Amino acid sequence: MKQFQTVLTVIFGLFLCLNAQSQDQVQQQADSLQALLMQSKNPVVSKQLLQSLTNLYETDGNWVEYEAAVGQMLELQKKTNDIDLLAEAYNKLGISSSYMGKNEDAVGYFQKAMEINLAQNNIISASNSYENMAAAYKDLGKYTLAAECLLKSLEIRKEINHPRIFNNYLKLAVIQALLKNTGQEDFYLNLAKEEMEKRDSLQPGDKALFYNQLGDIYEKRALFDSALICYNHVVAYSRQIGWNRGIAVGIGNLANVYTTMGLLDSAMLYHKKSLALSESINDCIGASEELLFLAELAEQRNFVDSANIFANRSLYKARTCKLRKQESLALQYLAQFFKKQKQFEKANSYLESYYALRDSITSAEVKNNIAALETKYQTKAKQQQIELLTAENEIKNQRISQALLLIGALILLIVLVLALLYFRRKQEAFKQSELQQQLLRSQMNPHFIFNVMSSIQSYLYKNEARKAADYLSRFAALSRSVLEFSTRERISLKDEIDMLQHFIELQRAGMEKPFEFSFEVDENMETSFIQVPPMLLQPFVENAIKHGLQNLNYQGKLCLSFKEKETYIDVQIKDNGKGLGAKQNQKHNSKAISIFEQRRKGIEHKHKRKLKFELQNLSEIDSSKHGVSVYFQLPILNND
Repeated sequence: MKQFQTVLTVIFGLFLCLNAQSQDQVQQQADSLQALLMQSKNPVVSKQLLQSLTNLYETDGNWVEYEAAVGQMLELQKKTNDIDLLAEAYNKLGISSSYMGKNEDAVGYFQKAMEINLAQNNIISASNSYENMAAAYKDLGKYTLAAECLLKSLEIRKEINHPRIFNNYLKLAVIQALLKNTGQEDFYLNLAKEEMEKRDSLQPGDKALFYNQLGDIYEKRALFDSALICYNHVVAYSRQIGWNRGIAVGIGNLANVYTTMGLLDSAMLYHKKSLALSESINDCIGASEELLFLAELAEQRNFVDSANIFANRSLYKARTCKLRKQESLALQYLAQFFKKQKQFEKANSYLESYYALRDSITSAEVKNNIAALETKYQTKAKQQQIELLTAENEIKNQRISQALLLIGALILLIVLVLALLYFRRKQEAFKQSELQQQLLRSQMNPHFIFNVMSSIQSYLYKNEARKAADYLSRFAALSRSVLEFSTRERISLKDEIDMLQHFIELQRAGMEKPFEFSFEVDENMETSFIQVPPMLLQPFVENAIKHGLQNLNYQGKLCLSFKEKETYIDVQIKDNGKGLGAKQNQKHNSKAISIFEQRRKGIEHKHKRKLKFELQNLSEIDSSKHGVSVYFQLPILNND
């Protein structure tokens, strides 16, 4: 009778967990389970009641009560010394940490659970821990580690023909989609479909996961009706088991499709529903994504203030929860948003933060590491299959040996190639550093500094303190700019023009008959936002002044014009000076020009684009004119 009562208690607890619907019902069922737990004297029954209680809170997204129940698990484990219960408690803490955006804590808990499961030879639970670790690493933007964990989980599950093998393939497809590897994404999706077809019966949660990923594929390929059907399946299957996060994801995806179809009112309504549900279950990822979607919709409907508020809420949520991918998306949106609002200083600040974060997430090294992991896994799987098939055949064993030798040769070749690339990169870095030093010396040569000091001294002797102070201030600003810009890869076009203006003013001040100069800049050009290589123009300006406009018997003139094209700036430097000598009919053979040529070649090689450059006497175009015209294309580096 006592045993019958124990079994009945457990069944009743499980029944309560599986039939959770409304919030009031959830609370009533939780209270009932707690009451049964207080009455229970049997550790096995208490363990099962706690499992039911945590499952109930997990389904409802009540993470505060969930972690409190896990704490009761840990207290029970201390009394019973049940090592499997300890692993389960760590795994559950990892799940709650992950859903609340504390992914670094989640990785630690999943790692502990996995180590215990492997030590206990509980390979099914170990495979689950690997899968959970992969999800946390993905949300942290560590795609290499995420792929490694998924492949380890897949290896275990294939050995035991686990029913959730399809989920490993789906999540590997998601990582490949994040890295924009379409071929690999389709490869893993096809494997997932094949696994789904093998299984006669699947749980609603598994079906929701599958239809969600399939809906993403249809949406990317503009099959909107099919995508809407899939996402409605996601919501329906999630509601069958009371899975709030699945419901929120399905509703949010429906809103995305409505946005693409131009149904903005419906999209706004569905995104707000998804946001409210995500926030109610402390889903950091979902909330951050929905806030950014709402910002984009508000901007489309010209609600500028609302768009700014939603975007900043998304960025704050992503940073609070350390979600690098969501943070990068929010930064990118804010940069474009403030650019449209013509607040270029803010736009540039957000853009620089986005570039720094994006480079750390989607570097080529990450993609190469994942490719290496996949090759390692596939090679191991093939090797195991070959060993099974060649146990009775010596010829096949020889083929395996040959294959291993080939793999070793390939690995050696890869190591040699990587070493060569490493040393070449080091050599290029050294060459670039040397070029920067030469550039710095060419900008601030002793002769120029001596002339500046002499001019300042002359003003002081004449008691022209204001002119001396202005001259000294321009020299300080120029010196500071040269020292700072010579170590940077890109600066704004406004900084480049300001530096040139200081340089020209300093050159004019030391002349008996100063030349006239002007800057012609397109009115619509956003010079503060456009990024260009630093100090490419100064050598030509210096040559125009030094070799063209000195000691003229007429008024000298210097003009610099800037016109924006799609990927570059048209720059022309023109003077009415003496022109190039007969032996210099192509370009002036100065050290500064030589440095310019080296820098131009380096920029062309790095950014994969040709930059036009012309230097000629104006008399060659029109015999009535004199002077020199320099024309070249200054590359815009904002999108590189």
